[in-house]
Amino acid sequence: MLARRGFLGLALIGTAAAAGRAEAQIQRVVAQTAPATPGSGPAGGALGNLGLDAAQFGLRAGSADDQSRRLQEALVEAAKRQAPLLLQPGRYRISEVVLPEGMWLIGVPGATVLAAAKPGPLLLARRIRRAAISGLVLDGLSLAAPARTGLLQTEDVAELSVEDCEFREAGVSGLSLLRTGGRVERCKITGARDHGLFSLDSRGLMIDRNIVEDIGNNAIALWRTQAGDDNSRISGNRIARVRIEAGGDGQNGNGVVLFRASGVIVEGNAFRDCALTFIRNNSGSAVQMLGNNGRRCGEVGYYSEFAFEGTVMANNIAEDVAQGFSITNLDHGGRLAICANNIVRRARRGLAPKGVVLVGGTGIHVEAEASVTGNVIEEASDVGIALGWSWAMRNLVATGNMVRACGIGIGVSLVPKERNVVVANNVISNSRIGAVVGTEYGKTITGDLTQGADRRAAGIRVEGNAVA
Repeated sequence: MLARRGFLGLALIGTAAAAGRAEAQIQRVVAQTAPATPGSGPAGGALGNLGLDAAQFGLRAGSADDQSRRLQEALVEAAKRQAPLLLQPGRYRISEVVLPEGMWLIGVPGATVLAAAKPGPLLLARRIRRAAISGLVLDGLSLAAPARTGLLQTEDVAELSVEDCEFREAGVSGLSLLRTGGRVERCKITGARDHGLFSLDSRGLMIDRNIVEDIGNNAIALWRTQAGDDNSRISGNRIARVRIEAGGDGQNGNGVVLFRASGVIVEGNAFRDCALTFIRNNSGSAVQMLGNNGRRCGEVGYYSEFAFEGTVMANNIAEDVAQGFSITNLDHGGRLAICANNIVRRARRGLAPKGVVLVGGTGIHVEAEASVTGNVIEEASDVGIALGWSWAMRNLVATGNMVRACGIGIGVSLVPKERNVVVANNVISNSRIGAVVGTEYGKTITGDLTQGADRRAAGIRVEGNAVA
């Protein structure tokens, strides 16, 4: 585990409508992937144009036997014929079955179950251009497995397609994707001991409209061995109940965690009950967090930290958190950000899970080359908007925000000798300590700067704010 600082008959028996939908889907994909030469499409097989029936190769639903060899033979034959392979409803015990080039393995969603015959991956894909699975349940039975093992495990796959699948009780991760591109859509991942989905050195992934719940450490993790362009999108997912079983100071306990992964868009996701963070970006540049909705986390709702350049956090909601937003670590080169049009409600200082010191109490915290605009912050126990910390404060703007019922409305660090900050045209009400105040290491050292200038606050422009 990388440390924070160092820092995977189909419904032949069923309704005619379901069969019709399945046939249309299969024909669509076959049309996209089949060779252009006449007569080279799927040949033979009991299912005709639908594909090959795995039962022809001796697979039997409900058998107590390990059926890995039979499934492997069926996949190889289907790949030769360039035909999908269909698994009828039922339970099949397998392990370490390899997906051949171009293979599409199809089951009945919620009814075709591949259960672990032994610890480790159930399905593997290595060094191929394309593979697809859909409509399968992969059940790891909570069997302990080696680190970074996934129920579906891939390595060097250019275009992976995973649709309408379920990943249950993984001993490590539901999906473990190494140097893999493609998409994971409309899947359900539950009960993984470590990660729901773990990706290392992605070739560009679309992770869309999945449900990820009851996860040991991170729901979705995109990591890179070296900082670089990940070019992935994480959108429309529902993520809930993420714990921090492995401990640590940030690498675990997150809904989405990015490590050295640049160019990632995290958009339109819903987060509930994440031990530390809804979205954590560590050392990834040009990362966007847009339109996400989060409720209840133990540290920071939306976090960009360490060596990043360029973060946009816009149109998000953070409720019942220790801290709403943090854009930090100028000491490691963290800079250049927009934090706009977000809502923070009830940010309260407290102990994070497995923490030993109090954290939080701040709505929004920024440090360098950042614009904080159009946000609404209500009931932050300590500070609504914190501009800088200690000497880490440079070129900051806070305009057009509404801050209500906080300890300090807007706090500005006065430790650095060179300062360039504008605090203008904000609406600030019911601040217990002051609307805009200067601080040193979190301690208030000036009066309310909206009521009059203070020579200690040189370089801080405070103007046009409405205070009540």
